[in-house]
Amino acid sequence: MAFFVAIEGIDGSGKGTQTALLKTACSALGWKTETITFPRYAETRIGPQIGRFLDGQFGPLEHSHPVPMSLMYAAERFESRGLIQQKLSESDLLISDRYVGSNLAHQGARLPASEREKFLNWIREIEYELFQIPRPDLVVVLDLPAEVSAARVARKNARSYTEQVTDLHESNLGYLQTVSELYRELSQTLPGWETVPCLEEDGTDRSPEQIHDQLRQLILDRIPQQQQESIGEGNR
Repeated sequence: MAFFVAIEGIDGSGKGTQTALLKTACSALGWKTETITFPRYAETRIGPQIGRFLDGQFGPLEHSHPVPMSLMYAAERFESRGLIQQKLSESDLLISDRYVGSNLAHQGARLPASEREKFLNWIREIEYELFQIPRPDLVVVLDLPAEVSAARVARKNARSYTEQVTDLHESNLGYLQTVSELYRELSQTLPGWETVPCLEEDGTDRSPEQIHDQLRQLILDRIPQQQQESIGEGNR
């Protein structure tokens, strides 16, 4: 069974870049490496509806309660469960660009703090116990301030699910700040979660290579050396 890592973080934190760098680096070590990205907008029956939500077609963010929205995201992972299990069984490393952590942070941030813990526990029960999707061995949050995220998102290319410069989540700076804070809180309280900063202490950008080196080391530190060597030998 593959080692399973989920890469999380607010928009513009570099999840796609780090997923690609990890796949290249680990493949070079002789590991069979697979990736998956959520939401799977064009690849599932539920994905297009998530795209419509993020495009604002269901109304403003505050008009959509987080309970049904979290169920939609969870249901898309349930629809993808067979593919996740297949990738895990056929590889040494599976990297997911967004996973359950995104549901926790983005939907949890929309509730008052007093209601959050119960809601977050409920999401984990739905995703992992009711829908029985695989649990990651490691969740890494790419930590980025919301105001830097907003500037980076403004420079992004057009996305397939919206013609807007920013989607429903990205356009609300206050909301993104709460999501970023909740990601940090989850990293401090949930087992198997780690944080990798995207900025230096002076506020300057860390390079993708610096972030990659720290992320890769977090993975290597969790896989015994003997197992790492056997993975490489098994793929020769």
